[in-house]
Amino acid sequence: MHKAQLRKTLRKRRATISRRERRRAAQRCADHLMRVIDRSDIRSIALYLAYGSELSTAPLLQKLRRSRCRLLLPSLRGQRMHFVEWKVGQALRANRFGIDEPRGRTRVMPAHIDAIVMPLTGFDAQGRRLGTGGGYYDRTLAALSTRRRPWRIGYAYALQECEPIADDPWDIKLHAVCTERGLRRFHG
Repeated sequence: MHKAQLRKTLRKRRATISRRERRRAAQRCADHLMRVIDRSDIRSIALYLAYGSELSTAPLLQKLRRSRCRLLLPSLRGQRMHFVEWKVGQALRANRFGIDEPRGRTRVMPAHIDAIVMPLTGFDAQGRRLGTGGGYYDRTLAALSTRRRPWRIGYAYALQECEPIADDPWDIKLHAVCTERGLRRFHG
């Protein structure tokens, strides 16, 4: 299936999840990921603020507030995405897509981030990620695609798993995906 059609199908699938199921899945996903983070040497983590029907990162953010991790959020500048340090309570502003992002200017290069929790529209069993189609994460992480750091973690509902996704040369693979069912690591 063509990526545009697959995105449409997966968005419809994601839209069928009830509000109650969304809250439960977000809490379970946060619990799964925090168990891994608490046992790791992760000291800096970038995560997104959910938009639309994306899996909410709010429970994860609440748990990370109590951790030793430095928090970063994505911020768009033209066609580029940067990661900006963010402290809980710091002001946010909506970008041109209506997605909240930090007002701060302290950019952190992806190579200096331990883990990046990424939104996605779909993922497959080989760790290929289908984003929203803007290419922001792919462009930002292109130079680091063969490295283990930052650890690239897809954050999604289990029902977002799909058929094998066609690989384009610019696509960045995931190291793991976290769903309400648990964390799955990918090799290769």
